[in-house]
Amino acid sequence: MNTMTSKERIDAVLSGKPVDRTPFALVDGGAWIAKTENISYRTLYGMPDGGASLIAKWTDDIETDIISAVSGVFTACLNAFGSPIHIDDIGSPVNAGPALKDPENEIPLLDKSTIRDKLLANEFVQNMLTQTRNVKKLVGDRKYLLGDIAAPFTMASVLVGTQDFIMLMADEPELVEQLMDFTTEISAEMFRLLCENGCDIAMPADPVASGNLISQGMYEEWALPALVNLKNKITDYKYFMAHVCGASGARIQSLRDSGVLAFSCDYLVDLDTALTDADGKMAIMGNLNPAGALLAGTPDEVYAEACERIKTANGRPFILAPGCDMGCDTPYENVKMFIKACKDLA
Repeated sequence: MNTMTSKERIDAVLSGKPVDRTPFALVDGGAWIAKTENISYRTLYGMPDGGASLIAKWTDDIETDIISAVSGVFTACLNAFGSPIHIDDIGSPVNAGPALKDPENEIPLLDKSTIRDKLLANEFVQNMLTQTRNVKKLVGDRKYLLGDIAAPFTMASVLVGTQDFIMLMADEPELVEQLMDFTTEISAEMFRLLCENGCDIAMPADPVASGNLISQGMYEEWALPALVNLKNKITDYKYFMAHVCGASGARIQSLRDSGVLAFSCDYLVDLDTALTDADGKMAIMGNLNPAGALLAGTPDEVYAEACERIKTANGRPFILAPGCDMGCDTPYENVKMFIKACKDLA
């Protein structure tokens, strides 16, 4: 088979067609890039190009086939709605904190009509859009840009705090419905802004929808319908993917049937079972343990695990990747083993 471009490779794998080699991607990689450059997210996103040149530099160096347009800040847009974010520690992920201190009284007052204006008025959101535009200029002719923003279920959890959110689901389901209607529009509006600035692939991340946190029944009652609603709101994207952390193999068939084209899964998901459940209708992306050999092992150990994943896929639609965001201290030599395995087993 002739050598494909990165875009051709992704097009092929997402349509279930043969590829010249297994594609390689990161879930985002922002923390690793920032730590490798010894800078904070404030410095990265505060650069005139929003840090796009560094994102392009490192993802080209390790030869990813997809590039994250907004690396490492999947909940940061909630800062526009009062969530605090900490962006000054080198190597730390950007996590937003709760914004609603009195959910019972504040949720009914949430106003969807102001969401876009609040996002556009937020400095960090503007930095995210700047990064996206400039990444598009640098690599958009060669690679698809992926937007990694929190899914509605996870956004709702962040706004009130995860423990309080789980309790609210049991005690005040009508309030959860109102809240998730609001966060679905936040997620959709943020994805729309990214698309307008160059993003090609939407990949909502839903860590709070993990099988380690909620049951499959709760997932299908709350998280999945919101994800499908989001998908239907952002139809300008070329591709729609999804990521759920933890032991979330039970999510695969329902995601496949909802039209998701690729599922990014954690190391706790059995890859062969995931590929079988996807049934060739959805690509599986993953799933090396970010805290295992990739972080603490040798290059040879990472290479062996990467090769094992490719052999397990055995030609089924698969994108090699870490199971979640890559740790900031992951050795460069280990990261280089991803593309080596992809090329050696072509």
